[in-house]
Amino acid sequence: MGVKNSELVDLLATTLPDLPVQYFEVMWDDPDYEFCRIYQTERMEVDGGTSIQRKVMFDTTGNARYRRLFDKDSPAIGDVMQTIEVPWTQIGTHYSWEKREILRNKNSAKGYIRLLETRRIDGLWDLAKLIEERAWKTPTSASDDLYPYGVPYYINCLDADSTTAGFGGNTIRFQDASHSHTCAGINAESTSSKWRNYAATYTKVDNTLLKTFRKAFLLTKFKAPLFVNDPSQKRGGTKRIYADADTTVALQDLADQREDRHVGKDILGNIRINDAGVVTVNRLPVVYIPQLDGVTDLVTSTAYVPIYCIDFRKFIPYVQEGDWMDESEPMTSREQHTTFTIFLDGSHNNLCTNRREAGFVLHKPIVS
Repeated sequence: MGVKNSELVDLLATTLPDLPVQYFEVMWDDPDYEFCRIYQTERMEVDGGTSIQRKVMFDTTGNARYRRLFDKDSPAIGDVMQTIEVPWTQIGTHYSWEKREILRNKNSAKGYIRLLETRRIDGLWDLAKLIEERAWKTPTSASDDLYPYGVPYYINCLDADSTTAGFGGNTIRFQDASHSHTCAGINAESTSSKWRNYAATYTKVDNTLLKTFRKAFLLTKFKAPLFVNDPSQKRGGTKRIYADADTTVALQDLADQREDRHVGKDILGNIRINDAGVVTVNRLPVVYIPQLDGVTDLVTSTAYVPIYCIDFRKFIPYVQEGDWMDESEPMTSREQHTTFTIFLDGSHNNLCTNRREAGFVLHKPIVS
């Protein structure tokens, strides 16, 4: 007597949640899976909506002034609000088993568990790689709503041939080599210069770079006046620095050059290094990102070697409540009636609420 599909579906559904500890090696290709970690531990969840929207105020109406006794006022109300809008993007993976594979392994508990385990890890690993890849890229074009808004979408480099440090990051370079000044619905060129990020150039990792870092840290820190209740959304979030392998190692070498007898977490000026060899600048860890190795400008092909600093209080990964890492029940179809497939889906994107505070980028000059 044959085994019914419904029996195999029940077996899959009850076995998957109880997978044992992994006992085989996986050739992982990322040292940290940084954005996967962020989406699991530092994300914000929202319960609905067709997109993610937030309000931002760039300027004042200009009502404040010094006055003399009995001066007359002319009350005025200005339109000072703009809307940040970010679309949801959908991501997913799946893993499948053929009925005959299950039947040939059902008398061996170890073989059956391995069959389920390897397929599931295969699908999840692929998902992790995709999340990390797109986190460090812009969408394909200005109209693309398939891919999320990665770090370079919000934190822009200076324009080609520009080396003037400041809040000049306002050109988004898309993957098709087109560009735009409109970021999350707001034009940084015509609407407000305050919708731009800080950017500066450097030529090599040395003490001059450290001075550039310190100035960037200083100029991207803002506070509300003591007599004004800050209306922004309060949330915890860490600040980190991200760079490619060569730059990370060069910063470690610079720490060694400044002090040859450091031990553990001895302070080396504003550079610090711990026993694991991870360097910190201004007490912020420098995290190696493989996706930054060898990146070139999408328009000029210049290798610009970016160093990103991101403040996750203002650069916020969002997921939709009830639709993140949502694993389906095993399914079959008419076309493949002996195949069981489990789908894992999610809706997410990244929202930047304040480009001046969300971080900055230091990079080598881009030459046209």
